[in-house]
Amino acid sequence: MAYANGDSMVKVGIHHEDILIIDRSLNARDGDIIIAILHGEFTVKQLSIINGTFFLIPQNSRYSLLKVSDDMDFEIWGVVTYSIRKHR
Repeated sequence: MAYANGDSMVKVGIHHEDILIIDRSLNARDGDIIIAILHGEFTVKQLSIINGTFFLIPQNSRYSLLKVSDDMDFEIWGVVTYSIRKHR
């Protein structure tokens, strides 16, 4: 479990302070929402895999996609399976 921080995933319904349920036993697939560690920081993004290359896709047009290169400190930490929002 983790809390979402920020607004990069709002188009898929993940908002700031939502609770994210993460399954670390799943292998990430193309299209999954993942928790990744990028340069020592956690991030939530949609994973796109094209010809073996990973891309991290934000779901907010204010942010740019990121191509993951071999020289990056990158790890897929888990797959988001549920998000929970508090309304009050």
